[in-house]
Amino acid sequence: MPSHTPAPPPATPERLLVVSVGPRAEFHDVVETALAAAQRPAPGSGLPPATHEADEDRQPDAWTETVRRARRFLDRALVEQVEQVRADSLAEVAALLGKAAAAEPGPHCRKDTLALLLVDAAPTGASGGDGADSVAEALAELRTELPEAVTADLSAYTVHVYEEPDPAVRLARPYTSRQLPTEPWLLAADVVRALTDFVQIRHSAASMRSTARAPRLMGQALHAFLSERAGSSWGLHYYTGSRVSGLISELERSAEAAGNPVLRGPSEHALACGALARWQLDRTPFLIVVTNGMIDEFKGTLANLRESRARGFIVCADSEPDAWFPFQGTVHVAEDSREVLRARRIRHHFLDDTARLDQDLAEAFASYEADEGPVVLLATAAALDFPAPAPASALAPASSATTAPGTGVRPRLQVDESQLTPVLRMLEREPIRFLWQCGQLDAEERELTYRIARLTGVALTDSLTRPGSVARYHDGRRVEEYLGTFGMYGTSARVHDYLHLDGRLRSKRDQSLLFLKSRIAEAATPFAPRALERSLHIVQVTDEPAHAAPFADHLVLGDARDFLREIADRVRPEPEVLALRRTALAATADSPSDLLHQLPLRPMSVNYFFHRLGELLDDLIVRQGYRYTGLFDVGRGGISAVRNLPRTGPGFSGWYGRALMGDALQAVPAVALTREENVLAFVGDGAASLVPDILPTLVQESVQYGRRPAGNLSIFRLVDGGHSIIRTYRETQSGATADRQTQVLHLLDPEWQRSHGPLTLTHRHLDDVQPEPLRDQLLQPGAVNLYSVLLAHNNEGDGMSPAAAFGWQRDTLPEAAFTIARRTRPHT
Repeated sequence: MPSHTPAPPPATPERLLVVSVGPRAEFHDVVETALAAAQRPAPGSGLPPATHEADEDRQPDAWTETVRRARRFLDRALVEQVEQVRADSLAEVAALLGKAAAAEPGPHCRKDTLALLLVDAAPTGASGGDGADSVAEALAELRTELPEAVTADLSAYTVHVYEEPDPAVRLARPYTSRQLPTEPWLLAADVVRALTDFVQIRHSAASMRSTARAPRLMGQALHAFLSERAGSSWGLHYYTGSRVSGLISELERSAEAAGNPVLRGPSEHALACGALARWQLDRTPFLIVVTNGMIDEFKGTLANLRESRARGFIVCADSEPDAWFPFQGTVHVAEDSREVLRARRIRHHFLDDTARLDQDLAEAFASYEADEGPVVLLATAAALDFPAPAPASALAPASSATTAPGTGVRPRLQVDESQLTPVLRMLEREPIRFLWQCGQLDAEERELTYRIARLTGVALTDSLTRPGSVARYHDGRRVEEYLGTFGMYGTSARVHDYLHLDGRLRSKRDQSLLFLKSRIAEAATPFAPRALERSLHIVQVTDEPAHAAPFADHLVLGDARDFLREIADRVRPEPEVLALRRTALAATADSPSDLLHQLPLRPMSVNYFFHRLGELLDDLIVRQGYRYTGLFDVGRGGISAVRNLPRTGPGFSGWYGRALMGDALQAVPAVALTREENVLAFVGDGAASLVPDILPTLVQESVQYGRRPAGNLSIFRLVDGGHSIIRTYRETQSGATADRQTQVLHLLDPEWQRSHGPLTLTHRHLDDVQPEPLRDQLLQPGAVNLYSVLLAHNNEGDGMSPAAAFGWQRDTLPEAAFTIARRTRPHT
């Protein structure tokens, strides 16, 4: 009888553990209900079983929709078992997880992953609001005590603390902090959302999180060079940004380990001031790190550092030298910041070739030794992140040299017939979708653009840098052809739907993009250079030859007003072409395309706040003829405001050019005191902390010059205690968790009202959008309203990246979302 080798026992599926922590049984029960709902069809009533019977009559649609969309994704993407562990306190968690793991002995025991840690901290006040944080301390201790059989990433994705926070202080935490909902269904919905977020992020970020980045050559070399000369006395000064966030984290860890001070400031300029003071007082060198486009932000203090012959390095991220009008770049065909540095006699080096990075750094070290003041290093992303060899190579001083690209003179050009004819043919005869993004337009150009859109059915968009160039409303009527915002950030759901089918770009044969008065800079679209060149048909209208994009399929080089006049007078589209475009416009979904905008959580999500405010503005505009000028500062809040709020005309965006945080806020007095209509300003706590308070300026104008806003001025300060965009970048693009570099400590003032002569200023807290009182406040002429809007950070929605189209909360979920999940799901 033949012998058979017994088959090994099947591998046990991985188990996702959800740990609920707190002294109240109701909290644990709601978590249990939420997990059950996420793994089976939603109850017919639309309510979790744990919800009180008296609540069943309300039938909250937000709960039903949250469960439906979560199930739509989890049914196909979740292959693990989800189990709940209950603990009375964080101190018990490690022991309980150890017991759970020990319950599966043997060589084929299952793998456990701590998926969610849900903490009911409201009864105990475990988290402090004054900067101290007992929850963070407990989490740090838990990391060291976790059993080896349990994998855990204790981050804002996995740890959710429900508490009663101190309203006086706002500071982003290394976990998600929420006010505990009073309604069980809302807590359950948040748990379902958190679980689904974890599953999708775990799939999409698995490869990023599993690959540890090697130490960077630049970070190691600079740290070693300065430490050799100044020991632990030199200081690390930084202001965070996407390109430099990884380098900063590495340098911060090295500096703290060696005892070097890590010195922060409210702006890049403050970093230079601190470095200058320490040099003059203590002769201590410095290392300053800032992101793209910020070399000018050191202002005159850069010359003071040179004059003082202060020794140190200023590392500024920059773009690749051949990039086409790069976002926030300062060394490219249109400008060269090195010329400014030469004029100031600042030694500098452009680091863009990783093959000679050793040599470039050696030349920079030689410039330091020349004792002529600070040395500026303009470094591309490749140079910033280039890994160090093991061990790091020795770098020898050498001489330095710099060069600069040339510049040209822009001629004045007129549109000719050969440029007009192809555009007229597309507008009249070609059955294609046609989307126009409009740059800065004067009144006549705007009227002509709206007229052409009505005649031909082309779709209109504005941009993050030019909000309101075309808008949802014009002269009191809704512009049916306006789809929303289009750009690197903030692309509207309708614009995305118009250009894509099932998550993929429509064929180049089926649609065309026209950029009006635009150089098509990186900030203008969400598309990579390869897509612009190969996958999109592009028409460009500009009167500057230097702005002619290399990827434009048809260039109209001439005056935009002449172009628009000719088109408006001559275009006669064929009926079937016009019908196709009208159908395409109608088919786009005017939707936030996320669930967070429906959930009245506390603190509010930015999605919820701007959705509710947008509804109020729509009502004011339609019913009362409300008009306003919007000012949008740099940050997630500014993006959300541009994307979600209806506009009645052009506004001002701090995202224009180099995206300088605080510029829009600083422009408020000049705009509000010289316009007849209302002014709404939106600024995050990060941008507000960079620049001086504008309220004294408004008071001074009123008291000394007798001027105050003719309309209403309302400034919405968006407070979540952190740099949201950088945090989103680190969490979704680089797989990193939130850390101190993305925190902004905000000291929340109490509510107050003050009168200074004829000017009345009022400060209010907004933890919800109550339409009636807010409507009355926005309609008070001459009043100045300052709102502190209490928000929670999230990475969902608002067109923060093209990948967001595959998020599980979308109105429609492309098949590619499941392809990604299948590709990265763990093997069982």
